[in-house]
Amino acid sequence: MNYLVIDLEMCNVPRDYRSRSYKYANETIQIGAVLLDEEFKRIGTLSQYVHPEHGVIDPFIQNLTGIRNSQVKKAPRIEEALLHMIDWIGDREYKVYAWSGSDRAQLLHEIKAKKICDERILDFVCETRWIDYQDVFVKRFGIERKIGLEEALGRVEIEPEGRLHDGLDDAVNTGYLIEKLKMNPEYKLVSYEMPEQEQGHLSCTLGELFTGLELKLA
Repeated sequence: MNYLVIDLEMCNVPRDYRSRSYKYANETIQIGAVLLDEEFKRIGTLSQYVHPEHGVIDPFIQNLTGIRNSQVKKAPRIEEALLHMIDWIGDREYKVYAWSGSDRAQLLHEIKAKKICDERILDFVCETRWIDYQDVFVKRFGIERKIGLEEALGRVEIEPEGRLHDGLDDAVNTGYLIEKLKMNPEYKLVSYEMPEQEQGHLSCTLGELFTGLELKLA
């Protein structure tokens, strides 16, 4: 069994741009993925931008993710990007890990709204394949609230690599978190104080930010 760690970055869909065909508040602009082997060691990484059909990257999202409209303008749309990732995974048996359930929910929104019916994509988003590792984490350690990836990394003494809210970097860091806890079943959390927040900085995922609204092989 292999394991795919995935992270989506999203842009806002302004209310004026929403319609009966797309009523959701956000849209995917980047897919970051890390493929792990049966011992949770990295096999390969994938990062691809996605062209949003309804949303725009406003200054807040650009500052948060580092992604510009010019970078997604000629990128593949979500169906093509997902099929490329599925081809990249190949014929491996795998489970999908994500930090929170918001990424799978976002994909389900876009699949429905954009009338995507490719069987490989529908199989990819099947509920039994996905594991919400945020939920696993808080239940394992008896935490009575949802916590962001940054805080979780701090509490298991992992220094984040790269940039928070970059899809690939977040997937890589989630992979490190999963590996450490899978390989250390008796691990105890350390106390951790979140760093002082800079203006425009989020400790949650973009998917969590929009929850409740209408919504790199080596």
